[in-house]
Amino acid sequence: MHPSAQHPVDRPPQQAAGPAAPRSRKLVAPLLATALIAVLAPVSASAAAPTPAPEPDGSAQGPCLKGDGDDGWTATATKIDPKDSHHAYVGNGYLGQRVPPNGTGYAAPGGATGWPLKTPEYDGSFVSGLYAKGPKDLKGRQAIAAIPTWTTLDVATGGAHPDTFSSATAPGRISHYRQTLSLRCGFVRTSLTWTAADGRATDLVYDVLADRTDAHTGAVRLRMTPRWSGSATVTDGLDGRGARRMTESSEGGPATGGKEAGGKETGGKEAGGPATGGKEAGGKETGGKEAGGPATSGKETGGTDTGRTMDVGFRTDGTKTEGAVASTLRTGPGVRAEQPGPAARQDKLSNRQRVSFPVRSGRSYELTKYVGVDTALTSRSPRAAADAASRRAAERGWDALFARHSAAWQRLWRSDIEVKGRRDLQAWVRSAQYGLLANTRAGNRNSIGPTGLTSDNYAGEVFWDAETWMYPGLLAAHPALAKSIVDYRYKTRAGAAANARKLGYDGLFYSWTSGSKGDLWSECHSWDPPHCKTQNHLMGDISLATWQYYLATKDTTWLRSRGWPVLKGIAEFWASRATRNSDGSYSVKNVAGPDEYSNGVNDAVFTNAGAATALRHAGRVAEILGEKAPASWKTIADKLRIPYDSKKKVFEQYAGYKGTTIKQADTVLLMYPLEWPMSQTQAARTLDFYAGHTDPDGPAMTDSVHAIDAAGIGEAGCSTYTYLERSIKPFVRGPFDQFSEARGEKAGAEDPHAGKPAQDFLTGKGGFLQTFTHGLTGLRLREDRVRLDPMLPPQLSEGVTLRGLHWQGRTYDLAIGAHQTTVRLTAGAPMRIESPEGEKIVSRGAPAVLKTRRPDLAATSNAARCTSATATSEEPGLYAGAAVDGNSTTAWVPNAATGTLTVDLGRTTRVGQITPHWNKTRPKSYNVQVSQDGKHWSGTGYSGRTPARYVRVTVTGDRTPATDGKPKPHPGISELTVERVKDDPTAERGK
Repeated sequence: MHPSAQHPVDRPPQQAAGPAAPRSRKLVAPLLATALIAVLAPVSASAAAPTPAPEPDGSAQGPCLKGDGDDGWTATATKIDPKDSHHAYVGNGYLGQRVPPNGTGYAAPGGATGWPLKTPEYDGSFVSGLYAKGPKDLKGRQAIAAIPTWTTLDVATGGAHPDTFSSATAPGRISHYRQTLSLRCGFVRTSLTWTAADGRATDLVYDVLADRTDAHTGAVRLRMTPRWSGSATVTDGLDGRGARRMTESSEGGPATGGKEAGGKETGGKEAGGPATGGKEAGGKETGGKEAGGPATSGKETGGTDTGRTMDVGFRTDGTKTEGAVASTLRTGPGVRAEQPGPAARQDKLSNRQRVSFPVRSGRSYELTKYVGVDTALTSRSPRAAADAASRRAAERGWDALFARHSAAWQRLWRSDIEVKGRRDLQAWVRSAQYGLLANTRAGNRNSIGPTGLTSDNYAGEVFWDAETWMYPGLLAAHPALAKSIVDYRYKTRAGAAANARKLGYDGLFYSWTSGSKGDLWSECHSWDPPHCKTQNHLMGDISLATWQYYLATKDTTWLRSRGWPVLKGIAEFWASRATRNSDGSYSVKNVAGPDEYSNGVNDAVFTNAGAATALRHAGRVAEILGEKAPASWKTIADKLRIPYDSKKKVFEQYAGYKGTTIKQADTVLLMYPLEWPMSQTQAARTLDFYAGHTDPDGPAMTDSVHAIDAAGIGEAGCSTYTYLERSIKPFVRGPFDQFSEARGEKAGAEDPHAGKPAQDFLTGKGGFLQTFTHGLTGLRLREDRVRLDPMLPPQLSEGVTLRGLHWQGRTYDLAIGAHQTTVRLTAGAPMRIESPEGEKIVSRGAPAVLKTRRPDLAATSNAARCTSATATSEEPGLYAGAAVDGNSTTAWVPNAATGTLTVDLGRTTRVGQITPHWNKTRPKSYNVQVSQDGKHWSGTGYSGRTPARYVRVTVTGDRTPATDGKPKPHPGISELTVERVKDDPTAERGK
């Protein structure tokens, strides 16, 4: 056993630094509004494909759809792929909505979702914190509810042969197609030409958004240019086909489950009066009354120039939460019509209204629907509040709404990551950021599930994914958004306390998967194996996140009122959960660590280390707040067993671990985020051992922590980049760079419960972002300083810049260059930096300069290490660069029995012995060749004086199938060594 190492305790600074005064935005907002109103100008009436008018020259902010996507600010599809279900989405942290390829309405792309629901996929609309009773096969345990789809604006031609464009219109009727997600401004635009059955063509442009400034509002704008004359009809629909786990309601009942935050993100009143519908951040809760009284089932109100409003009331199954979605249809330029009128309802959770008007060929027409959504979780009168939100948006109008919405997104993007010279990584980084931003909201207290508000994968419930994988990157750049994750645990502490009592423990026992209240038996889904009871490391994860929020903000008021009750309750749980052994040590028995292939084990190392860390952090917080902590907390923390193999110098995953395959990151989490004390040798061997024993078909986030660990260890070579690439490249799907949970078609080859990989897998996106925020930077939070230890792999030698990082009221930028890193304070008091070079102080106008670590430049006689490598094929995640990264744990493996690896040494070099080191599968044969120009190849002869710039290795494996009929494992190269001759003047230098 390795002793339960004592963590160093950070002490507060001598003088607390206050937060910087907020910048005035009184002038900024009008400027942004002026600049952005014209971004979505009316469609040109040209005969070409539908194209919005360009942004006027001289715009202060630039258009939201500027560029071709190379900068990562836009992602575009130019064709409809019926087999691709990775559809674009919009979200504001309260509302989330998938947008189908046709740009409007409800769609069900086919296939089934993964565990636990395993139901058909669909483009759903979700509300943060809105849970319902699940299906019978899940014994009614909670799942997120889906509300009626609110994006429908169908277009119909009149005349003798009418036809309708909808989400169901076949791709064969669509041309000039383009669907673009603007990550910069948080909306989806779909432009296309629709040809009706009788040959009449109409240009259509749909813009869809979930308003960032008003949580309860969404909007869809349609601009149409017919190439024919006659009568057209536009139908605004609230489509009940998208609803899940709810029934129709005719009444907006009293609030249940307490009031939640999650309204406007900016304080103060908006045009149209104070916000209705719940306790808003910066706003006042009102009953949501309007002239005309509360709405009734399927009610339509209207008669004004701001359009006609309809709604649908609903009640969630089991939880019986009342709510409503409302839509106000407002006609715009070119439309000469009477007030919209009702249309036949398709079902009880649907409602429709339509407007007909004359059109002329080549002229453009505009209609906009303004959507309001509210529930009894945020309003005493959700029906009236939803109607009010809808009409409030309609009164504001599209231009003003979009300008405010876009300005809010622009403010979020003040915190950004720039990856110079890498268009692929830049696009993936911004997609990852967008995923987290679109699914979190300041003032909310509902945390975030593995796929957020993009689908009901994982039943939309909250896992350890929130605290461990999504939270740290958010905390570094957006602490106000990250706060929703830790506040959710405070909100559900009553459920956690009840769970602990029923299980016979003290304190707080949080449910492994949780929904509205955190009740273990009605919300947790994993009972066989019994992860609901054994995944105890969750308590350590929550405690660590709570402590990290205090480190990031120094908010002692929050710490006392919300942080301390959680930290104390978790410490009390661990004190009652640990059992004393005869030698005086303590054990935690019958648990499952993050590796879900191992169940019912004793002394799981990450679980025990997390417990010790939680006990110590609770003791430190008691000291900060003047509370008295029981002495047993320290005793147990110091004496918890930490399994360790002293011969291998590797931490054991649990007592008696025999080296079996693991599903996902577990023991490697000791180094990060726990910062468990260990030597560099222990860290390196532990990382290499478990990276080599991890299921390649496991969940997507594992390699991100491998990258962070490798960056911190700093062994010679460039394995950090190998792991970074492996953490993203195998998982990106579709034109919108969404994240799949697994490389293949199942999330965990040995997991009997695993189904189709979840998407958009925000857990993986959060892990990938941490490779930048915490891996390349070496960022770790302390009570009175930040620790930075920047490094850069050669593949990113043009540099990485992180802007808008936050710590205790300061804002700072971090520019990691090839040889030095610059830290610039942009707001707030001077801050202390802990680095390998010693302590530094950074202040406004006086940046700090740190050395950038470059492990690839360490001396070597291997001419191939960290050079450029390509291959004829690669298995997902087993890329060519792994063969030359200096680490034998990683490997290149071709995606066939035969493959060729080509290495560019960078310059012509005299080489000696060339040795491929094989992975677990050796080839039947192989051939090594060299070349000076990459065109003419020859054998090496191993003369010790062979001049070469390029080295090529061709491997041939076994093509016969295995006994089960599957192809045999392919041979691969774990490391290629190319000996540089000793009299070469660069023989012992790094490159």
